[in-house]
Amino acid sequence: MRVALETKNKNDDERISTVLHEIHAQDPTLIVQYSPELKQIILQAQGDLHLTVTKWRLQHIYKLEVEFTKARIPYRETIHRMALATYRHKKQSGGNGQFGEVHIRIEPYYEGMPPLKEYPVRDTEEHKLDWGGKLVYNNCITGGVIDTRFMPSILKGVMEKMTEGPITGSHVRDIRVSVFDGKMHAVDSNDLSFKIAGMMAFKEAFHNAEPQLLEPVHNVEIAVPEKMLGDVMTELTTRRSTIMGMDSDNNMQIIKAQTPLAEIDKLAASLRSITQGKGKMKNSFFDYAPVSSEMQKKLHEEYLKVAVDNHH
Repeated sequence: MRVALETKNKNDDERISTVLHEIHAQDPTLIVQYSPELKQIILQAQGDLHLTVTKWRLQHIYKLEVEFTKARIPYRETIHRMALATYRHKKQSGGNGQFGEVHIRIEPYYEGMPPLKEYPVRDTEEHKLDWGGKLVYNNCITGGVIDTRFMPSILKGVMEKMTEGPITGSHVRDIRVSVFDGKMHAVDSNDLSFKIAGMMAFKEAFHNAEPQLLEPVHNVEIAVPEKMLGDVMTELTTRRSTIMGMDSDNNMQIIKAQTPLAEIDKLAASLRSITQGKGKMKNSFFDYAPVSSEMQKKLHEEYLKVAVDNHH
């Protein structure tokens, strides 16, 4: 079971990692990780009892006030179709101003896709992303309308936006970006201007490219006594699971399914009550899969609301 751990007293933030390190050394079955992506400390435990004992130890032995909250889901964002965008960054203040204009084309990237035909490609960079998937970056600038030395700055702007996508602020993956036109100014153009232009052009193109939210899906294997099989199957269906196959072992039925990570903790809790603790479940990451448009809309609205609250 995944939960996020928060300290009630901000002064305990320094101490908590040392304490968790110590608890993990004594109990290696409790997995502790800080996720920079989710900005949470995530605990993975064997179940409710395991979490209750861990919380008791933190509060009574280490005198730390903590609470367990819902662990966030590491979604990914990508796109469905090609889109173009142009952005001009222009700022005039005393002395030198800032100027950079970028025209980009973005499209979904997949392995073995044909090279770009629409524009002459002068240079291609492939970046394997730390969070999975790829970014392919094409320089299609001709006639020197943007100086080659500004190309890395445009890429930097794109990459920055890719760490925080527009739908839910999640990492973006599997996109081909081609910079095919633009303008620069002899005096006012600099790295920062092109970084901002690249970032804003990418953001605009992304919105127009039918953004798609992807969620992590896990392979789940559940062993349950035969007479509870029907109830467990029903539960799996309500948890957006796909049944992949079944097996039997002695008097236990083994169900193999694929379940979204967002449903797994609830699934574990309900299976415990359905099987009166007689079932067993193990799960491991399988892949990312698109979420439904209703769910994407709901998550996007929640993200915007949080962003507005934080702003205030």
